[in-house]
Amino acid sequence: MPLSDYAATLERLQQGLGKGFAEEPWILNMPGKSIACKIDQYYYLAVMPAFVDQLGRMGGTFPDTVTEALVRTGNFITKAPERDPLLPLTVGWGTRPVTLKAAFVDADFIDRAVKTYGGMSSVLNVSDLKISEADRGKVEAFFEGKTPPQKLAYF
Repeated sequence: MPLSDYAATLERLQQGLGKGFAEEPWILNMPGKSIACKIDQYYYLAVMPAFVDQLGRMGGTFPDTVTEALVRTGNFITKAPERDPLLPLTVGWGTRPVTLKAAFVDADFIDRAVKTYGGMSSVLNVSDLKISEADRGKVEAFFEGKTPPQKLAYF
């Protein structure tokens, strides 16, 4: 798929996400209910595979296409050489910690969607979702060569 196709796919996904957020704001930033929550100013943590499934439905494309477009454009954080965005993590938000499959999404991708197509005048604030401090080493190794999540992303 040429890069221009990825750009068109990203645009369609952002439109779908923004419109979906405008109709159902709980799809973002509400731990335990949302498909993705902002963990710091740079990243959202997406619940997988719910994130790509829902984003695919909202953007009118298949989940595999969503994943490929987000990986190829750098909107999903991946580690070479596998380029797999999935990372099992333990997270919490004032409740008992939960272990789930997650992916890190560049905050700009989601923030642009909610501002441009979701009717928000500003970007979303950081949510209450936090990653277990015990997983910090695993996260930092995953982010090798990239800016890892900030300290506030952990509990």
